[in-house]
Amino acid sequence: MLRNREAKILARTFKDHLRVYRKQPERDSQTQATVEKETAVYEDIICALSQKGNNTPDRQEFHSETQREFTIFTEPGVVLKDNDRVVIITEAGQMVEGITGKTFLYISHGETPLSVERLT
Repeated sequence: MLRNREAKILARTFKDHLRVYRKQPERDSQTQATVEKETAVYEDIICALSQKGNNTPDRQEFHSETQREFTIFTEPGVVLKDNDRVVIITEAGQMVEGITGKTFLYISHGETPLSVERLT
């Protein structure tokens, strides 16, 4: 009962919305070759997006590049895999796109690392 209550309390902090796409093998009907096709595995999942730390630009020889590392918090039944592509719409209306690592599950929630590719 305590675990369920903790999950409900955490879920109230989830104000962002998540879509998850995963590459899965599929047979091409014309060529009969197996190809990887990106399909939606989760749509409109509530979540919370959190920055891992201070995302400052790394000085490179010719340009600066910012590495943005985030964590996605979800309800415990949502499991993401390495290299899933996600699109998150934040409560503030920003769109965040990136590639995930594997979800680490707790009884009350899941935490998934996210490497951001685009933030608009």
